Amino acid sequence: MAGWSNNSACILDFLKLFQTLSAEHVNLSICATQWQELQNTELVTPDTILLAPRTLREHFTLDLWEYLLVMAALTIEMDNDLRTTFRSQYGLTFPTIEYGLKLISPLCPNRVEILADLNGLNTLTGLLLTTSQQTAYPLERPLILCRAVVSFLTGLSLPDLHSIQPLLPERSTVYLPIHTWALEQVQLWYQTGTEYPLYLLGAVGCGRRTLVKQACGGAVCLEFQGLTELSALDRDHLFREAAILSKLLSIPICAVYSHTSPATAIQALQTLCKKFHLPLVIVSDSEDSLSHSAEVIRLPSQLTSQERDQVWHTMLPTAAPDSIPNGSMHVGAVLETATLAQRYATANEHHNVQREDTIHALRHRSSALVYGLHYEPYASLNDMVLSESILKQIHQICTAAQCGPHLTHWGIPYEREGVTAVFHGPSGTGKTMAANAIARELGMPLLHADLSQIMDKYVGETEKHLGQLMRCARENRCVLLFDEADALFGKRTSVSTGHDKFANLSTSYLLQEIEQYDGVALLSTNLLNHFDDAFLRRLQYIVRFSMPDAKLREQLWRRALPSDRLEDNIPFAELAQAELSPARINGVARTAAIAAMCEGKERINTAMILCALRLELEKNGKALPRELGALLIKPQQEEIQTTVKFI
Repeated sequence: MAGWSNNSACILDFLKLFQTLSAEHVNLSICATQWQELQNTELVTPDTILLAPRTLREHFTLDLWEYLLVMAALTIEMDNDLRTTFRSQYGLTFPTIEYGLKLISPLCPNRVEILADLNGLNTLTGLLLTTSQQTAYPLERPLILCRAVVSFLTGLSLPDLHSIQPLLPERSTVYLPIHTWALEQVQLWYQTGTEYPLYLLGAVGCGRRTLVKQACGGAVCLEFQGLTELSALDRDHLFREAAILSKLLSIPICAVYSHTSPATAIQALQTLCKKFHLPLVIVSDSEDSLSHSAEVIRLPSQLTSQERDQVWHTMLPTAAPDSIPNGSMHVGAVLETATLAQRYATANEHHNVQREDTIHALRHRSSALVYGLHYEPYASLNDMVLSESILKQIHQICTAAQCGPHLTHWGIPYEREGVTAVFHGPSGTGKTMAANAIARELGMPLLHADLSQIMDKYVGETEKHLGQLMRCARENRCVLLFDEADALFGKRTSVSTGHDKFANLSTSYLLQEIEQYDGVALLSTNLLNHFDDAFLRRLQYIVRFSMPDAKLREQLWRRALPSDRLEDNIPFAELAQAELSPARINGVARTAAIAAMCEGKERINTAMILCALRLELEKNGKALPRELGALLIKPQQEEIQTTVKFI
């Protein structure tokens, strides 16, 4: 006798058997002969021919009656005549276990033990779907197989299921040399005891699922985020499908927990896995998902510099040495950056990834612009006109951001790389420009926090937005600037209402995030006395930007007015007598240039500058200094005034 040549032949023989069993007048002799031939054919079929029924029976350790009921459910679903026969006899829409037992009774007589098994915890009930009108009587339960069982039996394939994705290792997979200690712990859990679920906690993108796949040889990934809109019954069906795939493939279930999922959902999954002795790994970024009986492994939120370099060289072995991003990134961010950098290198016809390709990739990553404006600095320290004391402090900030590790050579304890500073003073004195100059000096991009997006009236949302901003700043190695920072880092108040309590919690969280930031965090404000005192004590530098004196103002005037566009000798010393900030001096130069354009002239004269200066001073109710007013000739003054009003 020859065995089956493929799985389809096996299923067709089962179909013929149950067609004989469902006949109006069952011939017991023919049924027994068919069943014996079917078993003999399976015995002589070599193990190299994968038979789904045999594999299913062995993986789930099915008794004979359970095995025959599974095949009965399959053939009833495959054959319309079998369904018609059932409906005509019972008048029901779905076949039941009672009908299945009657169908297989010539091959496996009913016994009292079968009914006892059905009332207890048995494997068969895990392979069957349930209904919203689930009966307490086991014989009346529907005999309908889960989709995973049907797909496997009929085609040795995996079903396309909502929120379920089998993660199977590929021969070409190159695992990254990171988190080796965590890999060993997961392997130890999987090999020595899985009676309790394993919780793998870490930020999204830190390689949690890849770690499970590498340690366990694969995983059935179950996304909890897709369960929020499902009913309890549909969730139960989905959990059963995942359990069946886990059992068939001999790999654990990897549940990706979402804080929006019902709390009862994860408990139901744990109960199901415990019932069928299935290993369960729950990956989450929240401690809220933890249960009392579990093993927990916490992954770091970011790679060390050595791990980051290893991941980069694994992905891009021929990349230029200076192309490695130097931000604090998790493995997902490094992989995304490497993929984009390779694409830009190909587009630019580079033989390997260069530094400019990496910079381009960092700017265009999806997370680079979250809650902030990301741009290259436009000013340098040479462009700044500031007092010697302010320039000295700015140079110290730049040095502090670069020399941290070298402090240990000086015998000074090295705590962290982060540098925090607050720039305070009147508007227009150069605080934002100084932040630009620091970023340019350090060769880092500037991330200007957008407070309109960060601040949120709902509890917890401000902290979440700030956390995402800080993550982007770390990944892209940015100089982080908070303008008008007193709105975020204000003083904590006494608690008199629930709003005060949550406002204080927000402030405390913000202070902690800034203090732990390992880059350069700059805060600018006009109201330093509005800052929380505890936070000010933690800042390394407090730089006061005062109004420039007459000497500095003269330098600012000379820089603001291009020498090749001046019509006559401009009295810079006299212009410096007007007490203006750098921003307002630049504004006067702009107004004078526009006045010259309106007159169709190519150069700016003194009268135009003085008229623009007078208009600027009038915003604060001030008049031109006497020595400047005397320079204005009345006809020129009237003519220019008419032009400016026209503008």
